[in-house]
Amino acid sequence: MAKIKKIGFDNLINIKKLMSVICSDNILNYRRIFFFSVPATFFQNLFYSVHLRKLTETYVVSDNNNVLRGLISVKAQKGNPYKWQIKRLFLANNSFEQGKQLIEYIIAKFGARGVDTFYVSVNDNQAELIDLFVKGCSFRSCSSESLWYVSNINFISDSVNEKDFKPFKNSDSKRCADFFNDNIISHYKYSLSKEKEEFNDSLFQGFNSDSNFKYLFEDELSHLLKAFIDIKTMDNKNYFIDIIIAPQFIDSYQYVLSFALKKILKRNKNFKVYIKNRRYIQSGDTIEDFFKNYRFELLQNNAILVKDFFKTVKNESTNMNNAIIFSGFEV
Repeated sequence: MAKIKKIGFDNLINIKKLMSVICSDNILNYRRIFFFSVPATFFQNLFYSVHLRKLTETYVVSDNNNVLRGLISVKAQKGNPYKWQIKRLFLANNSFEQGKQLIEYIIAKFGARGVDTFYVSVNDNQAELIDLFVKGCSFRSCSSESLWYVSNINFISDSVNEKDFKPFKNSDSKRCADFFNDNIISHYKYSLSKEKEEFNDSLFQGFNSDSNFKYLFEDELSHLLKAFIDIKTMDNKNYFIDIIIAPQFIDSYQYVLSFALKKILKRNKNFKVYIKNRRYIQSGDTIEDFFKNYRFELLQNNAILVKDFFKTVKNESTNMNNAIIFSGFEV
């Protein structure tokens, strides 16, 4: 029987040995676990409410001989304590069963505290890992996201008018959430929709190591939202762009992307740009064709695997009758 517990300082040496075998960038992963997961474990032990558990939580699994067989890290989605992402999973060779028990433990533990959605993004060439989640733990394959490297910026439009765009404010959060959700393909909305709090900027964003710039592209007269732009960087050299654009305005995608790149050029002339494409957004296929046409480099395609529970209805419907009557036939 597998033994599962929260990570502790006594696990760190064995974790380093485990990662040196199964992953090439073990130093980076080890540092993340050491500097974030272990201190967070002791801090969060003071709290039991799912609303207060906002830092990454890490658990380890050992076999009957106390040999470390795997590690899992999970974290609540920013702004939504009921949606949790599996951030990291490391398993030793021949540890499928321990991995299954580790994942099921996480789902049972936080599901009992009210979490209704668990998701993980897995590189689609990791068939064994996908089988672990889908066949072993009843996750379902929901959709996919891809990450592209913008290998040239020769397409940038010279006619970009910055007055067409306005900086995002937290007061725009609900509007952006509604826009995002409206543009999700219908059968993905239940699992992949976002709450307005997920768009809010952090109160202490200026003290974080990363920078985040968000903009709205809207009609000047009607103020109809056409696109939402999110630009992130951790080092002012590598930038990540995420654009959500309504399908009826897809012809403006080059214009919107040109704006984002020009904002980056104002900060740094020597940079690398990566851009995400969500296949579950209505304009996802057209955007991918744009990337291929301009010969962007596909770096990674990830399957999004989801496990949902029933979600609580926030507001009682005014059309719902208070009384329920059922009368069946005698058999």
